[in-house]
Amino acid sequence: MPAYIAFLIDIHDQAAFSDYARAAAPTYPVYGGHVALRGPIVDVLEGTLDVHDDTRLVMLQFPSLEQARAWWESERYRSLVKLRQPPVADSRAVLVNGIGPVTSSPAGSS
Repeated sequence: MPAYIAFLIDIHDQAAFSDYARAAAPTYPVYGGHVALRGPIVDVLEGTLDVHDDTRLVMLQFPSLEQARAWWESERYRSLVKLRQPPVADSRAVLVNGIGPVTSSPAGSS
């Protein structure tokens, strides 16, 4: 099953954050990872979330929890983390255990 590492990031220094992103990008394919989703938060539709103009959601997909954790704990990636920490950005990261493809029945069938 796939696994995801999702980041909610408030960027304070776009140029410095771009340096981090360029440095980090080559690290996740080594563990089978890729960017599944990346973009600014446009609106909060339900609940509360403090969103600014530079709040981003980035989701990396890996083939398994083990590969996601291996990437997160890798020396190569850990050495880059300081490039996105304050004052550059405030980040939250979560590890998500993915589920298989969702199949649905056509409307009206049982």
